Amino acid sequence: MSPPSHAKVLIVGGSVAGLALANALEQVGIDYLVLEQWHEIAPDVGASIGIFPNGYRILDQLGCYDAITSLNEGRYAFDVMKMRNEQGKTVFSMDDPSRSYTERLGYEPIFIDRQMLIRILYENLKDKSRVLTSVKISRVEQESNGVKVETKDGPNYTGELLVGADGIHSAVRREMWKLADDEQPDAFPIREREEVSTEYRCIFGISKTSDQFQASSAQYIMGEGHSYLVVSAPGNRIYWFLFKRLNKTVRGLYEKIPRYTEAERDEMAEQHANDALGDGLCFGELYRLRIAATLQALPEVVFSKWHYGRIITIGDAAHKFNPISGQGGNSALEDVAVLTNELYNLATDNDKSPNFTDANITHAFANMQAKRKSRSSMMMKKSHANQSIQAMDSTASRAIARYILPLASKEHGLGALLGMSRSAARLDMLAVPLRPHYDSFHDERPARPLGRRISRLVKLVAYAIFFGLIYLSTRSLERGSILHINGGAGVQSKTFASIVPVNRILNTGVLNLPQLTGWSDAGHTLQFLYMLSWLMPILLVMFIEGYRYGTRGSLIAWYADTSHYLTSLG
Repeated sequence: MSPPSHAKVLIVGGSVAGLALANALEQVGIDYLVLEQWHEIAPDVGASIGIFPNGYRILDQLGCYDAITSLNEGRYAFDVMKMRNEQGKTVFSMDDPSRSYTERLGYEPIFIDRQMLIRILYENLKDKSRVLTSVKISRVEQESNGVKVETKDGPNYTGELLVGADGIHSAVRREMWKLADDEQPDAFPIREREEVSTEYRCIFGISKTSDQFQASSAQYIMGEGHSYLVVSAPGNRIYWFLFKRLNKTVRGLYEKIPRYTEAERDEMAEQHANDALGDGLCFGELYRLRIAATLQALPEVVFSKWHYGRIITIGDAAHKFNPISGQGGNSALEDVAVLTNELYNLATDNDKSPNFTDANITHAFANMQAKRKSRSSMMMKKSHANQSIQAMDSTASRAIARYILPLASKEHGLGALLGMSRSAARLDMLAVPLRPHYDSFHDERPARPLGRRISRLVKLVAYAIFFGLIYLSTRSLERGSILHINGGAGVQSKTFASIVPVNRILNTGVLNLPQLTGWSDAGHTLQFLYMLSWLMPILLVMFIEGYRYGTRGSLIAWYADTSHYLTSLG
């Protein structure tokens, strides 16, 4: 039986993004074909991938959770996360990061072979005949009701839309740009393609374990113009990354992105052989124990437009981050979730068959990009900033690395890491398996949090109104009648606080009570106790909630922040 040559959705790339999309489409009943240029699915290229809660939840929805979790053999992946300086000395340490992640969002971070995840996604498919290998595309055409993909050595394939999940060197993106340049030259700015920057390169590898490397750990090692990420791997191995800044930024795509030989890889490794990684381990020893290692350039970009006509790109084909954050694959999974949601929403009310008209597809693609682009840009910027700090490649980054990072608490570290997962997308039509956790993704809350800019504006306005009311009430109550009841003798003032403005506010509240109650008490004891009795529950709630890490900087935290400030003033 000959393999199929038509599907509603053609997916180019048997990558994490491509096979995850295949799984999602299969589960919602949308026909697809995966076209992979390699002769096999999941080739062993010696690469690893980090899975964080934002991507893990989507994989869980697809039914891959147990297969991934089993790789840890019932243990947490990481018992400790450390950050070290260039001498290998620990400057920051976080115990039980995996447990904390799991308790808060239901999923721990885990690093596995990229090949392992692709194999899990492939094995999870019910109909594997829809995944074709040794298919290298040469040309793409858009037709009235679909697309046609021509290949170099085989049959052509047709579909109603085409998804490029084929990485930073995407052939689909190149063909999409060619079509647009002929039909609508201003659709994709030429300058943007020429300005894609590559500032770093990286040797990423897998090594046999070393007695000098702490098991079940993730460790960042800072350096001058370079940095490391070294993490424990399944099978008693170690994943590692040596990031190094280029002498000069390279700009452009495809042929302009640097390619490196094994000799250049070995030369770079030799230059850093004596770098201290901590606990007596140097990079040279880790490199000697290598099982696989590859040197690659690290372009960084979020393209301004990801789609044209019936063609769209996802994953690294649409946005590429520095891998130090471990968010590249997870962001690709979020792309899959949002794109699947949009395609599923095209189903007609009658037969639930996707209605892939030109207008509907354009609308769905535009929605997908609108929902994903800003978050992808945030991820790219945070990844770039993280790399800059780790490699101390500027004066500001060096100052942060040397003087601010050592002061960070576990909560600061977790807050920064978990913050990249909370606003993640999911597959709206598929159930999320129950994974107990006490924090929440944004889509689990009754309402999504306000955007950062809006939230800051609301805070400023609220603070302004609050302090304005205090000022007005103080001015109105301080007029002569406060200290003289019905023209009688003056009411004695008391000192409640050592700070004059604070004492004035407390006196205003206490001294005004006799006018309302007729009670005469020169010491104002009962009035002050009465005022505290109704203030105490409010202040207690604000004080406790204000100390929670998650509410720092919010309106409810003003009392705790103010208390710290007043205490510091005496």
